[in-house]
Amino acid sequence: MSRRFCQALDLVDDPQLIAEYEAHHQRIWPAVAAAMRQFGIVDMEIYRLGNRLFMVVEVNQQFNGQQYAEHCQQVAEIQAWEALMWKYQRPTPWTADGEKWAPMRRIFALSEQPE
Repeated sequence: MSRRFCQALDLVDDPQLIAEYEAHHQRIWPAVAAAMRQFGIVDMEIYRLGNRLFMVVEVNQQFNGQQYAEHCQQVAEIQAWEALMWKYQRPTPWTADGEKWAPMRRIFALSEQPE
């Protein structure tokens, strides 16, 4: 069984920078993808509407966000990727201090509705 996290982030509102950001995500750096898989991220999708991003992350039962974050802090290539992405990203008005992505709260699930 997997778990799902949904998060939001804003991009700098500049069409050229948004195009660059999307181009970077056509093939992310190998160390970034490897760390995701190593620590239990099963799938990740990012959607865009204007300059707002919505990310869906599926993780396995072994996923530990703290261990993943600590690992990422120790890998130079991942840190370089994060620094590059920060050129394009801006926290939403609801993002906690020191964070990039803001967690979203689920408000509806069809599976929880009566038939």
